[in-house]
Amino acid sequence: MYPELVEQTELVSRELIRITLLFPEMWQEALRNASLCYYGHKDVVEMMKILRPLHKRVRNPETLREYHFVQMFGSDLAAAEEHMNQYFSADSAHRNEALVQQAWELYYVVFRRIEKMFPRPTSLALKDTAPTILQCRDMELVVPGMYNPDAENVYIASFDPNLYVYPSKQHPRRMYIYGSNGNQYTFLLKGREDLRQDERSMQLFGLINSLLSKDSETARRSLTIERFPVVPLSSNSGLIGFYSNCENINNIVRYYRESHNQPVNLEQRMALQFSPNWDTLSVMQKVESFEYALSNTPGNDLQRAMWYKSPNAEVWLERRTDYTRSLAVMSIAGYILGLGDRHPSNILIHERTGKVVHIDLGDCFELAAHRDKYPEKVPFRLTRMLIMPMEVSSIEGIFKHTANHTMRVLRANRESLMAVLEAFVYDPLVSWSYLNDTEMGIDTSQDTAKVTSNTSRNAQASEHAARWSMGGNGGANMSDFASMGGSKPDMGVSKAGNGYYENAEGKAWQTGNPKARAIVKRIHDKLVGTDFSNEQLTVSEQIEKLIQQATSSENLAVLYVGWVPLW
Repeated sequence: MYPELVEQTELVSRELIRITLLFPEMWQEALRNASLCYYGHKDVVEMMKILRPLHKRVRNPETLREYHFVQMFGSDLAAAEEHMNQYFSADSAHRNEALVQQAWELYYVVFRRIEKMFPRPTSLALKDTAPTILQCRDMELVVPGMYNPDAENVYIASFDPNLYVYPSKQHPRRMYIYGSNGNQYTFLLKGREDLRQDERSMQLFGLINSLLSKDSETARRSLTIERFPVVPLSSNSGLIGFYSNCENINNIVRYYRESHNQPVNLEQRMALQFSPNWDTLSVMQKVESFEYALSNTPGNDLQRAMWYKSPNAEVWLERRTDYTRSLAVMSIAGYILGLGDRHPSNILIHERTGKVVHIDLGDCFELAAHRDKYPEKVPFRLTRMLIMPMEVSSIEGIFKHTANHTMRVLRANRESLMAVLEAFVYDPLVSWSYLNDTEMGIDTSQDTAKVTSNTSRNAQASEHAARWSMGGNGGANMSDFASMGGSKPDMGVSKAGNGYYENAEGKAWQTGNPKARAIVKRIHDKLVGTDFSNEQLTVSEQIEKLIQQATSSENLAVLYVGWVPLW
């Protein structure tokens, strides 16, 4: 019906996906996964299922950067592919394993050379990476996340010719889209991450905002959750709208301390000074060290930063109120959703309003609480540094009143919330299947055996990879493929997952899955007040227990250091 609109949609989506993962990143990730298949499982067929599509793409480069990649690595990759073709040309009983080893020697050379290309440039030119999209002008497509059936829409006028590449692990790109109204819209283009979970979280927050707007008490206080556009482009890439004039808590505190000549990790230093052997301490010893660090540091950096950034006391008072209310609303909404990983870089504060904005919503349904290592035992983040900017009565004032009203509204409308959340949980496109049944309190020996088997295969993969080393390369070995990851330690479960297991595990994710039923029951318990015991709690009793859990030194002291519980 709208052929031009469909054509433009396919073009923009295809080119944006191309930008999220360039050839070097694509091959780096594929080689790491393929090495796990071969060295951990001796599965050559699965290994080539990962690599063969990339070989095909390399034979047909389309952009300047892709041609450059082929010039650098094309001969080695072609030679490796030829070895694998020779391997598969023989019947299964007479295949020569040495051919696979020769192929991996070439793949490893490519892998190491790609590694040396990082860190990559801080900017990308569309003319080199996606020239087609650069030529698009005055499109029929609405700016992502801006569609409104009840208002005049803003259409894509053009794309900025340059993208900024962030130096973080996933190397997201910041891009600008110019609208038909003359405004510039900023987006984060992310690859190697499934944003469908974030999109569904935003849909849930939209429902919660609608419920809060219909209640007289919450509407009078203008209680809402701050939202932003999330547009998945594929299962592992998408666009996230920038929430302008925001800064994360980590940066706010860091800038404040640097400007006052204070060490950024002041609390950590105090804790280590008290107990240098932190990792070997018992829980009670960690609590003692944790409380020592708190008692010997002010922890008012965020409070002072908000005061200094306010032009006068009246504005500061308004920002403080909005900050406290938005923190309370999001704390309760995040608790219902089971949102975890709330470290200081995932919480933003709006510079003009003081409102709290949460990002990176991938760890839902208490995934972080069920990790094998460093499980998060707090329902939401309510550390000392978040409490300090509140009013004189601290938690007992606006925060607790707002939390009570928010929980009251959510419990009163639990049928609507459960309908949305059940669809969320049972969605086969959303990969919750990496949760162990035992972690959700379920005794299903068959599924547990499957998870145990996967765990042992992972350990075997690392062992095999570590044994195989390339001579004459500075002592480097194949363990680089399997072990190279992020800054976090292995937590027992991973949001990203592994391509080798995702398909097999995903097939089991149906509505009858006991994992899904356990998650739904847990959400229901929260919305009726039986989340702490079989006895139903009142709203105020439930909020009181949640605050006690969130502020407990016993719960905070044992958290992963990257969560920064001392802040």
